[in-house]
Amino acid sequence: MNYFKNIFTQTALLFVFASAYANVEATLPTEPSSNIKFYVGSFNSAKVKAQGEGKLFFVDFYANWCTPCKWMEESTFKDNKVVELMEESYVPYKVDIDKPEGYELKKKFGVRILPTFLIFNKDGELVERVEETLDAQKLRNLLEFHAGNNSKVIVRPPNVKPSGQNKTVEDEQELAELYKNYKEKLSRETKTFNAQIGMFPDYREAYSYVNAIRKQFLEPILVIADYRDGVTFYKVLLGQFQTIEEANSFCKILIRDHEIQAIVH
Repeated sequence: MNYFKNIFTQTALLFVFASAYANVEATLPTEPSSNIKFYVGSFNSAKVKAQGEGKLFFVDFYANWCTPCKWMEESTFKDNKVVELMEESYVPYKVDIDKPEGYELKKKFGVRILPTFLIFNKDGELVERVEETLDAQKLRNLLEFHAGNNSKVIVRPPNVKPSGQNKTVEDEQELAELYKNYKEKLSRETKTFNAQIGMFPDYREAYSYVNAIRKQFLEPILVIADYRDGVTFYKVLLGQFQTIEEANSFCKILIRDHEIQAIVH
């Protein structure tokens, strides 16, 4: 078990900045590897396709050097339920911000961090904006909400003016309240506790660690991205518990029986 202790000691001392990530990731494959069939073509043609088929339009802003984006490719976008929801109700589209069209769309929609996701309803109106790394459960909840609620909550990105729709103040307040209630409900539904057993500056190190411990445990293992002062870290979480007491007990077992340092997440 000294192997695990050495990993924790080393990772606690590592701080990797975004530029370093860009250089490392440049050697990795650049083509999307998920099971989701993202539309190939222009942004406008993808949006027209969605409206023509009566589907929602899902837009993923990414870059080849974005490590959280790659993590979602290898995990979230391979989730069977996510793939099923996309196929049934969405036209999914990727925007590479390093390409000419992607750069212009990045400016148009005020994209500031990666990944950023936009969802347009069947009328082509922007109804959702998410600026964070999503695990499969969070993305499933997001896709199900908009697919099942006709997506009437309009969300405008920074620097984008209203399109001239005649909404009263009361209408805007009602929409804002609906959206607030949805976010609070989503937060309550997805709140669980885990045992955090590792934190790494590179997602490949995180997955290497996951593969090393996968044979020891039957509990679900999750890797999530965390941001601190502009630096991305990848946390390895083991198990999923409804109460903090259950998670705390599990952490004690990991420390006592497996010599794996763990804290409740």
